[in-house]
Amino acid sequence: MTLRKNNGPETAPTPIRFSKKALDFLVKAGKQNKDDWLEKYQAEYEEVLKKPFIALAIKLKVRLRPLAPKYHFPTKGLGRIKRPAFKVARGQPLYKDWLSMIATRPAASRFESNPHLFFGLFPNEDRKIIIACGLWQPTSRQTRLIREAIRTNPQPFHALFKDKAFKARFPSGFCLDNMATRVPRGFLDSDKNLNWIKLRNFVVMKEISLKAFSSPKFSDELVNDFTQGLRLNRLLDRAIQERE
Repeated sequence: MTLRKNNGPETAPTPIRFSKKALDFLVKAGKQNKDDWLEKYQAEYEEVLKKPFIALAIKLKVRLRPLAPKYHFPTKGLGRIKRPAFKVARGQPLYKDWLSMIATRPAASRFESNPHLFFGLFPNEDRKIIIACGLWQPTSRQTRLIREAIRTNPQPFHALFKDKAFKARFPSGFCLDNMATRVPRGFLDSDKNLNWIKLRNFVVMKEISLKAFSSPKFSDELVNDFTQGLRLNRLLDRAIQERE
C-alpha cells in the first residue's frame, strides 16, 4: 500500500496486526521512570505498537482522504509514548500509558475544533479500545448552533441513526454519557429530542473487543466505521455553518 506525496512515496511499514501485547506494553510503559527504559525495549515497542499504529494511520489516510479531502490524517509523530522533558518537568509521567490518533479538518480558530475521527488505546481505563466520531468539547457557540439545529430540524439526525449502514457501526446513536443537568437556556422541557439538546458532546462512540482489535480485518473495519462517522461529522458541520 503506497500513498503518494509531493516529496515521494509514503508506504505502510508493516502489516497491520495488533494484539494484546500492544495494550500490555502501554501498561508497562506507564509504570516506568527511567529515561533509558524505552531504548532497552525498542524492538518490542516497534513491533507490537509503533509500526502497526503508523501503518494503520497511513491506511486510513489512503482510504478516507477521497471521502474527506479537507481532513488532516496525521502519519508522522504517531506512536510516541515518551513525553518531552518540559511536560515531565510539569509533573507528567515520563511515558504515556495510552495512545491515540485524531483526523479532522484544520480549525480556523485556535479556540474551536471541528468534528473529528478518533481512535484510542487506553488499557488502564474501563473502555480500553475506543472509536469515536463527532464533535468533542464544542465551544458554547458550536453547542448552541447544534442544539438549535436539533430542535428545528432533527430529521437528518434521526434518519442517519436509523440508516442500516450507520446503525451497524454505531447502534446507540449519540453517546449520552455527558449531559447538562438542566434544560439549556432558550430551550423548553417540552422540546422534542431533549436528551440530544442537553448533550455537552455530540459524538458516537463504541468500544472494540480485544478479539476484533487482534483480527487481521480490524483496519478494514475501522475504515468502515470512520466512513460512516464522516456522515455524522458532515451533519454537525452543516448545523454549525448554516446557522452562523
